[in-house]
Amino acid sequence: MQSLPLFGGLTVTPDEGAGKSQVFVVRFDQAANRPTPTFIGLLINDRDTGAEACYLFAHLETGRPRLVNDSGSGAKELTGQETVANQQCELRPDGPSLTRQGQTVEARFPVVFKPAFAGPKKLFVVAENASGVSTGIQMAGSYIVQ
Repeated sequence: MQSLPLFGGLTVTPDEGAGKSQVFVVRFDQAANRPTPTFIGLLINDRDTGAEACYLFAHLETGRPRLVNDSGSGAKELTGQETVANQQCELRPDGPSLTRQGQTVEARFPVVFKPAFAGPKKLFVVAENASGVSTGIQMAGSYIVQ
C-alpha cells in the first residue's frame, strides 16, 4: 500500500499486467483524523504527466468518473451510456463504479486502450481535494498496453 499521509493510502489493482483492455480498481483507505479528498485518480503513462496519457479520476461526491483530455488539462465526465475517449484510451460506460465501505472507497475504471498507445506503461495514483491540495502523483505499478 502506498502511504499518502495527507489523506490516507491508495493502491491500484491489478498493479501489474498486460492487455488491450483492463478493469482497474483504485482503492483509497482514509487515515484516521485526515481529510477526505474530492478526487482519486489513476494515471497510466510512460512518464508522470497527464498529457498524452490515459488519466482517470473518480469524483467522490458525485460518483462520476472522468477522463483527462489529451493535453493533460480538463476532463470529460462519463454521465450516460456513451464511451468517453481521448487518443490513448476509452473509459467504457459498462461498469465504472464508486463504492464505499467505512473508511474505504473503491473506484472501478473499465478501460480499453488505443493501439497507438501500446507499450510499457507505469501506473500512478493520486488524491486531490477541491482546493487543489494533492498527494502528488505516486508510482503504484506497471502495465504493458498491447
